[in-house]
Amino acid sequence: MSLSVILLVLGGAFLHATWNIIVKGGSNKLFETAMNALGGGLGAIFILPFLPLPAPESWGLLAVSCCCHLTYYLCMAAAYRVADLSLGYTIMRGTAPMLTAIVLSLFGVSLGLAGWSGIILLCAGIFTLALEQRLGHKGSLKGILYSLRTSFVIMGYTLADGYGARLSGDSVSYTCWIFFLNIFPLHIYVLMRYGREYLSYLKGRAVVGIGGGLCGLGSYGIAIWAMTMAPIALVAALRETSVIFGMIMAVLFLGERLTPLRLLAILLVVAGAMTVRLG
Repeated sequence: MSLSVILLVLGGAFLHATWNIIVKGGSNKLFETAMNALGGGLGAIFILPFLPLPAPESWGLLAVSCCCHLTYYLCMAAAYRVADLSLGYTIMRGTAPMLTAIVLSLFGVSLGLAGWSGIILLCAGIFTLALEQRLGHKGSLKGILYSLRTSFVIMGYTLADGYGARLSGDSVSYTCWIFFLNIFPLHIYVLMRYGREYLSYLKGRAVVGIGGGLCGLGSYGIAIWAMTMAPIALVAALRETSVIFGMIMAVLFLGERLTPLRLLAILLVVAGAMTVRLG
């Protein structure tokens, strides 16, 4: 992998951590996720006219992915209401590859030594986070459980998108359609339930919130491009450094406290996620 590709993938990881910081930093996490979906979808609109339609065989998986993403945004908002970013983002980002690998292994996809080693590292990291959070505290336990719940949803759309992109005939087109379609389910829900309250919030936070959505689109776009230039496993593993960026920004911009035990847990999760990806 060339230095330029490495730097761009690291930049994409930074963008991914940035939009999570924006969601966590907002006063209303649900509205922040809606604005994020809006920003990514608006960015995709400008790209879609230049791309072919996904093959009809992939449309069913597009629908499944949209349902998973709606659930993902709702679960993420709930997790960030009760968990620090350095806790929630680490669990959500790190555990999803492990869950995906385990599910695939149930259908005959061999994990190998690297895969199982990564899973052990991830479990050790999550256990360390749980220890650091002192499970006797109700809010801390809730944050861990909500973050783990979000990881299961991430696994769902990861599997749907992985197979859907293959069937679509054009992975870039498929991805842009996901970002575009994700605008509607979440906004139907938010507008029906909160209406004027959301529109007022959007007016005050539009630039930041929509900018976060564009960061998400840019991060995914960089990853797709990089996977055409370097081994997919290496790119996917390098993207897991977003957890490190998230940890640093959480300390700098959100005032979160980074204990030695939490730092160890985050490093274990990053190492485990990378090992699973490489396996």
